[in-house]
Amino acid sequence: MKIYELSQIGEFHVNHNEDFKVVEDTGKHYKLIAVMDGCSSGTDSHLASTLIGKILRKLAKQEAYREYATEQPTPIKELVESLALSLFSDLQMLNNQLDLASDEILSTIILGVVDTKNRQAELIIAGDGVVHIDGQSIEYENDNKPDYIGYHLKMDKHLWLQTRTHRKSIPRFTDLSISTDGVHTFKNFDGKSYNKIESGSILHEFLESRQFEENENKLKKTMLKMEEEFGLKPSDDLTIIRVILSD
Repeated sequence: MKIYELSQIGEFHVNHNEDFKVVEDTGKHYKLIAVMDGCSSGTDSHLASTLIGKILRKLAKQEAYREYATEQPTPIKELVESLALSLFSDLQMLNNQLDLASDEILSTIILGVVDTKNRQAELIIAGDGVVHIDGQSIEYENDNKPDYIGYHLKMDKHLWLQTRTHRKSIPRFTDLSISTDGVHTFKNFDGKSYNKIESGSILHEFLESRQFEENENKLKKTMLKMEEEFGLKPSDDLTIIRVILSD
């Protein structure tokens, strides 16, 4: 198994990368993966995505320890749901403790658990983003008006999970990526002439191509290729996690 990670600040952003990513063990054969995208029009947008990421890291470590102590792994569907519900509860508590304004905790999230032994995954999506499975892309969007988790912290957590998220079960895969929507924002910023590349080919370079596969910085090298060969950089923050299992 190989896991590649990338988080790149967009050219339209100056002070902070408002995305965040998490890759953590949650058991002997489980990996938690998550990408978050803070709302650019919110206050301290990087805070929301970072806060969600820190909570998920804590929850992953707790679950890994629980499995180690009990020697009883949680079924993957039950685990991803439990993580999402615990995240929601922790956000509710922190929102109240910190007395945050409604626009201070706005972030999208794609949360996944990967079973590396059985080559399957379970995802929960709140907001927007891209899921790419063995060459097929699934776009999650809401007319560019993401349904941020922070909008719903006064709801019952079970009702939120049932009505305000998308679920994706992946019974078997070889190559899985989750990405924030910055992957669609590549533009030329220096006005010079470069080779042309279609938007679908940009997705292919990041989410399908096996070039640079032996380099742990594969996605960063792909980003450099986009800039040097095609003169392109993302205008919005871009975060990708790509998991390739052995054939």
